[in-house]
Amino acid sequence: MNSPASAFDALTAGTLLPPLRLTISPAANERYWQAAGVDHAVLRAGALYPPIAANLTVLCFGQVCADPVIQTRQVVRCHRRCDAGVELVTTGRVTDRYEKRGRMYVDIATEVTTADGEPLWSSEVSFTPV
Repeated sequence: MNSPASAFDALTAGTLLPPLRLTISPAANERYWQAAGVDHAVLRAGALYPPIAANLTVLCFGQVCADPVIQTRQVVRCHRRCDAGVELVTTGRVTDRYEKRGRMYVDIATEVTTADGEPLWSSEVSFTPV
């Protein structure tokens, strides 16, 4: 069971993000890539759109932080192709907490896998409170 989200101030390096399990339907996947204005044969064939990893990272982070935040940096790595309609599991942790130019930040690292544990995407993100 997921614990309730806390405040940004309570996050420290090592804070774990509870697993987020969900399935991106083929229709939702198609809406993602069409809204982005991209079109490719692999996407039309049903491959998941890799930038979805960014949304999964934000949703996973939201399980431990209820405060509004600004995403200031993100790097997404695609490890392989996967079709829409399979269960995805996003896990992660806070890797760093620091102050820069008078603002607090946390860095988050997440891994998105298929339900069998095979890596699909990796994401590194920095957040700061609004």
